[in-house]
Amino acid sequence: MAATTSPAPRCRCRRPHARVDRDRARYLAAIDRLAADPDDRVRTGAVSDRLGVSPASVTEMFGRLDAAGLVDHEKRAGARLTERGERIAAELAWRRCVVRTFFSAELDFGLPEGTGFRIGFALPREGVERLSAITDASPGDPCRSSGDAAAGCPWASGD
Repeated sequence: MAATTSPAPRCRCRRPHARVDRDRARYLAAIDRLAADPDDRVRTGAVSDRLGVSPASVTEMFGRLDAAGLVDHEKRAGARLTERGERIAAELAWRRCVVRTFFSAELDFGLPEGTGFRIGFALPREGVERLSAITDASPGDPCRSSGDAAAGCPWASGD
């Protein structure tokens, strides 16, 4: 009797940390931020510069992310997010945006991008939703939708 394999679990992105560890999440977020278009490949050097890691580390992580089905990596051409990688990256971008907007709007404190990422990654979904609900009360909140996270985020430029 032939063995059957079940399909990989679908990412519902309610808890990105349940799908990827923080290190992999950093790379997914970097690829997402650096790609001008979802079909664009991001080169090793660009990710290396953004994250402050060696090109060899990026190449190694690209291989791991490719094996996990989160990116499509081609040597010398770079990597692009798969559909699953895009969903996780969008959730991460939304979380970062909500956290940074909350700190800016409610606490009058400009939170650095990396800190916003770490807090957004660590918080349970319910915590991020509560922060979002608070900032939604503010006029013109840019992070209302987790479906298109960075579209209106004031932090989308990488500030």
